[in-house]
Amino acid sequence: MALENMTAMLIQARKGGYAVGAFNILDYNSMKAVVQAAEEINSPVIVQTSVKTVKYWGYETIVTWITDLADKSDVPVAIHLDHCKEIEVIKKCIDKGWTSVMIDASSCPFEENLALTNQVVEAASPHNISVEAELGEIGGVEDDISVADQASFLADPARAEEFCRKVSIDCFAPAIGTAHGLYKGEPKIDFDRLSKISDLTDIPLALHGGTGLSNEIFQKCIALGCAKVNISTQLKHTFIDTFVSDHSESPERYNPLKTFEAQYQGLKNIIVEYLRLFGSEGQADRRG
Repeated sequence: MALENMTAMLIQARKGGYAVGAFNILDYNSMKAVVQAAEEINSPVIVQTSVKTVKYWGYETIVTWITDLADKSDVPVAIHLDHCKEIEVIKKCIDKGWTSVMIDASSCPFEENLALTNQVVEAASPHNISVEAELGEIGGVEDDISVADQASFLADPARAEEFCRKVSIDCFAPAIGTAHGLYKGEPKIDFDRLSKISDLTDIPLALHGGTGLSNEIFQKCIALGCAKVNISTQLKHTFIDTFVSDHSESPERYNPLKTFEAQYQGLKNIIVEYLRLFGSEGQADRRG
């Protein structure tokens, strides 16, 4: 199946009361684990790439990997550029074959965020590429994006409504109290704020900072309109932990392919768990 953007899958997810998992990959092995986990349970899926990952491997390399995997797959797969502040990087991803991009101008004043988001929409729309934007800042640390806890702020529902009315985005990421990276304490999610934003915008919402949230929090956020759930930190931990543990169990064996396989299986297993938790199992065949 050819790569597709995430617009239709997110609209259907919001209507159906489930969410599509969006997983930040690190290399080909982790990308394969994401796509094949979705295949295993017939789920749509979003492969996410950070700016740092794109710059490390290269635009053409990543697109070659995902095109090959998606073409051989029978489930909907989108490739999404996550949290990008650089317009030139976004434009290059649009040119090279990404099907979805996120402009993160959330640290800018409202009007500047709106103007930059409109600029990205104008570049992406002719290519049928989805656009995600953010309002408010999500705390914690993710790749090279860092927001100190005291500096993070939540999205105002009225401003969220205005933002989504003035720019034609496909997915909206409001700051509601989640955090990137590992939580330092009990997550404090503002469900009332999320509910108001969901009602006022009527756009599929993205839940960032998914690693470490309880099943109950996930399910409540999904019920309130979060149709896209981002998972990044958990994959990084699994990526390293499975590699290290496999070698520790067989210290005399220096066969990297065996260790790569253990890493792949560990990643795929946890991705399947998340997809089932988000309710997307068996949803790959549903359309609009």
